[in-house]
Amino acid sequence: MVFILAGIMAMSACPSAGQDAAFSQFYANPLYMNPAMAGVEGPVKVYLGYRNQWPGAVDPYSTYHASYEQYLDVLQGGIGVHFMNDRLGGGVFNSISIDAVYAYHLKVTRELTVTGGFQASMGQRSLNTEGLVLPDEVAGVATGSLQGYSRLFPDFSVGTAAFYRNFFGGFAVHHLLQPYGSPSEDPNTRIFRKFTAHAGAMIPVYERRFGTEMLQLSPQIVFMQQDIYQQMNYGLEVFFKGVIGGIWFRQDLMFSYGTLIFSAGYGSGPFRFRYSYDAKLSPPDLHIPSMGAHEISLVIIFENLYKSTKRRAIKCPKI
Repeated sequence: MVFILAGIMAMSACPSAGQDAAFSQFYANPLYMNPAMAGVEGPVKVYLGYRNQWPGAVDPYSTYHASYEQYLDVLQGGIGVHFMNDRLGGGVFNSISIDAVYAYHLKVTRELTVTGGFQASMGQRSLNTEGLVLPDEVAGVATGSLQGYSRLFPDFSVGTAAFYRNFFGGFAVHHLLQPYGSPSEDPNTRIFRKFTAHAGAMIPVYERRFGTEMLQLSPQIVFMQQDIYQQMNYGLEVFFKGVIGGIWFRQDLMFSYGTLIFSAGYGSGPFRFRYSYDAKLSPPDLHIPSMGAHEISLVIIFENLYKSTKRRAIKCPKI
């Protein structure tokens, strides 16, 4: 409970309030990572996801998000809608956003496609202190100064991506105008710009004798920076007959912290499911078992609603 109280107090009084929720399954819901990914798969795609941060704590971070996307010939690109609710302390601190996304798809050559995306959002951040009982002081902040609030604000993001043969990559900038996350408009409550760069490949492994594809290997890297906080994610994923498994490592550029991410899933027909667990790496003298995270993703594809005959499939991770 101490960790949760400290987190709430820090969010109400320091720059950590400007940080976005973090996820480990980047391509399960690519709209969150880069608006330029809208409609890349083509058919109607519905995503449902849940993440539980610090599962051993009382009222941990809980994040729910969902999205809809598809490619439309008439718009020569993809459209999407994304909703997210990030809760801390059982809803004491609450963040809600809804995003509308459009990505233009430019087919440069038969093998090269470039996309550019724009995202317009409406967000709300609130702090509900009703019924909250705190010690006299938490995280160095006097509790008497803690007051509830609610702030509604517009937000905008852009991104670009490229797909060439078995390679893919992109770059996105979120929170272009750095909106305020509280009514006080204190500079420390701004939602800082987030920069994301991602790249990877899908490498087929063939059976030597018959030349048929046995499995796919997908090395990937995702870098994010928001204010002074940096996050480097890199890993390898394996696809075999609908089964997917992956192992990732997350760190900052100074190697001051690290997280191992293990994931597994299955996708057959219109349904895809994936589970991942973040294992926090701590020094030998510091063991906090509650500092991991569970994440679940469900993707549903509606192929029967996709009738495009003009667009060639773009190779990219499916989940």
